[in-house]
Amino acid sequence: MFFDRLGQFVSRRRWLVIATWLAAVAVLHLVAPHWRDVANDGDLDQLPAETTTARAAALSAVAFPDDVGSSQIVLVFARPDGELTAEDRQFLHEAARTVAAIPDLPLVDPPWTESTPVVGPMLKSPTGRAQRVVVRLTNDLMAVDNSRVLEQVAQALADLRPRQPAGLEVGVTGSAAIGGDMLAAAAESLRNTDRTTVLLVVATLLLIYRSLWLTLVPLAAIAVAAVASLDLLALLAQWGADGGWPEVRIFTTTRVFVVVLLFGAGTDYCLFLIARFRELRAAGQSQIRAVSEALGHVGLALAASALTTVVGLAMMAFARYGKFAYSGPAIAVSLIIALAVCVTLVPALLSTRLGAAVGADTESDRRERGLLRGFWQRVADGVLRRPAAGLLASLAIAAPLAYTGGRVAVTYDIFGELSAERISRQGTALLAQYFPPGEIGPLVVLAERDAADLTGVDGRMTIATLTKPLEDLPGVDKVRSAYRPTGERAGEVSLFSTQGIQSLAVAGSPLAEAAFVSQAGDYANRVTRIFVVLADHPFSDAAVATVEQIETTLAQLAADADSPWHGARFELLGTSSGIRDLEQVTLADRVRIQWLVAAAVLGVLLVLLRRPVVCAYLIATVLLSYLVTLGIVQLLLSSYYGAAYPGLDWKVPVFLFVILTAVGQDYNIYLVTRVFEEQQQHGPMEGLRRAFVETGGIITSCGVIMAATFASMLTGTLRGMVEMGLALSLGIALDTFVVRTVLVPAFLAMLARRGNRG
Repeated sequence: MFFDRLGQFVSRRRWLVIATWLAAVAVLHLVAPHWRDVANDGDLDQLPAETTTARAAALSAVAFPDDVGSSQIVLVFARPDGELTAEDRQFLHEAARTVAAIPDLPLVDPPWTESTPVVGPMLKSPTGRAQRVVVRLTNDLMAVDNSRVLEQVAQALADLRPRQPAGLEVGVTGSAAIGGDMLAAAAESLRNTDRTTVLLVVATLLLIYRSLWLTLVPLAAIAVAAVASLDLLALLAQWGADGGWPEVRIFTTTRVFVVVLLFGAGTDYCLFLIARFRELRAAGQSQIRAVSEALGHVGLALAASALTTVVGLAMMAFARYGKFAYSGPAIAVSLIIALAVCVTLVPALLSTRLGAAVGADTESDRRERGLLRGFWQRVADGVLRRPAAGLLASLAIAAPLAYTGGRVAVTYDIFGELSAERISRQGTALLAQYFPPGEIGPLVVLAERDAADLTGVDGRMTIATLTKPLEDLPGVDKVRSAYRPTGERAGEVSLFSTQGIQSLAVAGSPLAEAAFVSQAGDYANRVTRIFVVLADHPFSDAAVATVEQIETTLAQLAADADSPWHGARFELLGTSSGIRDLEQVTLADRVRIQWLVAAAVLGVLLVLLRRPVVCAYLIATVLLSYLVTLGIVQLLLSSYYGAAYPGLDWKVPVFLFVILTAVGQDYNIYLVTRVFEEQQQHGPMEGLRRAFVETGGIITSCGVIMAATFASMLTGTLRGMVEMGLALSLGIALDTFVVRTVLVPAFLAMLARRGNRG
């Protein structure tokens, strides 16, 4: 009833509705900040405050307040054919000075070189063929500013290239460089996805309908919804950043999903309405009456399908990981706007001359409609004649794929997402030839002992009892502490060598003690930090495994009554510990989100359909398509990458589950509500058959469009985004061509034959 009245109002006041939307979008666009100015980025920055990494950061801030370094750029200078020459070292220092002079560079202190006290000796490779320059920054690993920093550092080195000695190789790496490359790749992926999404939707609409007018209506509506959604979310994010309530955070990944889902789901909403409008026009209804009746017929189904998606996405707010908790509701807001546009602006457009062109029923349209109806009648006959056989055959094919999908391993190797052409990947490869990859970002162990003095000879001996067990762990290359500031292991250097004498001198110096033992307030002399250089790069799964071994070792020392560290507090800080925390938090979130989304969507279906058996089956089909999709993606990627395949990106299972469970129900709701409508007039089996035939073309068209929009993510330059696009497009295709075409109609036919309403 509501949508009948809304349709009548919109069709009569069409120009007022159109003008209102255009004015609202214009005002929003004028007052909203740019997305990138208010976006948060960085996977590790969104961890909850109670994680080890967050606690360690808080302790480090108060125990070592003068050391505010959060990330670093590492310059690598190497000569493959021999030791670095005096000319090489002169160029190295010139490069360090040039980088330090970059305007607005968020430096903690002057770049570390071989001349820097305490740390200088550790910047040289054992062979003398390479040296590092470490530029410590106040920026976090994935601070938005790091893309600018990396670009300016790379440009500064490029400007120096004419003076670079022949044969000297120069590379750029470090956590800030990797973060900058990640941000640059994400920005490229976003631009590619935006362009490709629009092109694919336009091409798909033209291919399916071969009508420019029919293409213009959904495109105009979604353009309005996209601009309004992105600007409103940016405005809300600015409001939250200024202390307003509720707090809203947006990310680059949020924008990708908003654009893709708006063009996919939003176009689907529009086409469902347009299809019923054209159906009524073909039956002889006037244009204005067809608009109001079309909205009256499908408005509730559109609202129900949108509500299902919105509720499913909103369940992500219960995640502990910030990117999940804020992204789901933000995407849900955009879909609410898309629905509002679809039930107001689209009917208004259909009431104009544009609608007259869209609703025109030509001889070609009637011929195509007849061919399409004949095709879907044959499909319906095949599926409904022997529903049990079709259902069992589909399940037999799906079962092994679903089993594979249930055993998919994921990877948290963020660094592995970057292509080999990225400057930080090349710099890391150069560094790994002369230094352990862990030098990109050492793990920091913060150790706190109550009523202890960790200074002087006795303090260094106490720290030695902590240094040695860490050195002995597999996966640890070296450990730097107040006991051994330069990190040489016992026996690696002679005490009578120049390096050995330097190491002893450094260990006893006030500068070394101040670098490793807190001098701040209540923490003075009882908190020390130890830098653990891992044998693997900090983002790798192997490094995370080493972190877990380190944590176990520290827990054993704290529990050992005979250890000087009995009862001590240990916290871990750094990229590798952050990745480990990310893994623990998001694995728990995945389980929580899956249960909540499934339960919430089931609840919405029960309210809308009031058929418990049917609702439970619809949820089961989506869960099956989720597992089958994961299985297919696993087989495709493992075949493509071979032994080098590290596993599925950790974000894919979560977003795939939420989107398939929520968005995938759109087609089920549209089909099932039409089935119930037709069964009231034509009986159980004939009503099912009619609904199948009438909705076959439009649901398939919408599924193809949705899959195409997700396929646009394949143009991204980050491996994780490509995997996400592959999984989502495959999942929607399965929902369209298997779940909607075989599994749901076959089950409904079995119920109808038994006289069971479900």
